[in-house]
Amino acid sequence: MTANPAALLDVVNVSHNFGGLQVLHSVNFAVADGSITGLIGPNGAGKSTLFNIVSGFLVPRGGAVRYAGRDVTRESVPARSRAGLVRTFQTPRVFGNLTVLENLMTGFYRHTNSGLPGDMLRLRGSRADLERMNVEAEAAAERFGLQGARLRLAGKLPAGMQRLIELARAYVSRPQLLLLDEPSSGLNSSEIEQLRAALLRLNAEGISILLVSHDMELVTVASRVHVLCFGAIIASGTMQEIKQDERVRQAYLGV
Repeated sequence: MTANPAALLDVVNVSHNFGGLQVLHSVNFAVADGSITGLIGPNGAGKSTLFNIVSGFLVPRGGAVRYAGRDVTRESVPARSRAGLVRTFQTPRVFGNLTVLENLMTGFYRHTNSGLPGDMLRLRGSRADLERMNVEAEAAAERFGLQGARLRLAGKLPAGMQRLIELARAYVSRPQLLLLDEPSSGLNSSEIEQLRAALLRLNAEGISILLVSHDMELVTVASRVHVLCFGAIIASGTMQEIKQDERVRQAYLGV
């Protein structure tokens, strides 16, 4: 498969192995600009490895990752983040000893000239940067329903709220492509519905999303879904098409 110049993200013939174990086999898929794309598959399919390669935590043994028209296969995580490719993690990674508002402020650090987030929050940054960070954080807190908890320590809040904090912090960073790793993990049904609505709002604002999830209902927000099984894409299409695919039913749905 050759590169797709029209895609915001293009994964081309990506392979990876750990020692003698081949984890990914010439994986190809693309994320169209402005879309929500789903990536699903059973445990051990290679989703985490593929996600780490796309986000820059791993360099593949073969193939390429192209983002916004350029090869980023060997670019660092910070370089990809500065370019607008931002990820969240399966387990929420909030700064537990900072307030919700301070957590959201750190998301804006790459748009300032003040250095690391911790430096800015210790008031080493410029007054202008701190004011901009505060404005952006306050707006995100309101947008994601976090205003009532904005002055509470993030580490004291339940998992569902920490998940929203992480998503809101990513939003503050102004991503072009948001990579979400099992964002509904640990959430109850009402929190998942709140998350679903948040993803649709983000996408309506022009943010492209690559969503890795076991939650089939959450993945219905995606316009296109790719199924990974034993390190290879076995099906691609709409969620309805995926559910009717015999290979998917056997490998993933267990029927």
